Amino acid sequence: CSVFSSGCASVATETELDRAPLTYKLEPQDVRRTVEKMVDSLCSDPCVAEAKAANGGQRPVLDVAAMQNRTSQHVDMVSITDSIRTKLLRSRLFRFMDHTTAQTDMQFMDDQAHLGLTDQSKAVRAGQQSAAQLYLYGALTEIQNRRGRTVDEYYKFTLNLKDLKTGEIVWKTDLDVVCAVQR
Repeated sequence: CSVFSSGCASVATETELDRAPLTYKLEPQDVRRTVEKMVDSLCSDPCVAEAKAANGGQRPVLDVAAMQNRTSQHVDMVSITDSIRTKLLRSRLFRFMDHTTAQTDMQFMDDQAHLGLTDQSKAVRAGQQSAAQLYLYGALTEIQNRRGRTVDEYYKFTLNLKDLKTGEIVWKTDLDVVCAVQR
């Protein structure tokens, strides 16, 4: 049985803005503060310690999927995903998968094995890389409410952490960033 069956789940609430809303668009400081709160929530959750214990005391291997943009706004989701990954990497609580270079990795390993330029006893072979144990994925969505000339714009960040062995979601957080603009 997995240690994750205890169901670690946390749900956070609304993010306070540093300023009065100037626009209905999501501002960089809103994104930064939200990413920090979400990652801090994950890092402090008991499911991280449980994942480490389930992995024999070793930091679990985490794969981070690109955040999805489900808004009508152009939002640089690659940058947001990178910010999440960087903050998690700096926490030193996880080891990370980088599947973005998989083809390059395979070519490099193949060159080591077949060109004769490498000590074959030290050459890395396919199939020796770590496998992800946890998978982090999420999305940014928006909701608009209109009352007269006021438009309330809600952006909701959601992150989910999945145990790949059991298929269970072991942690989740939702954070709302609220903007209001007079029209």
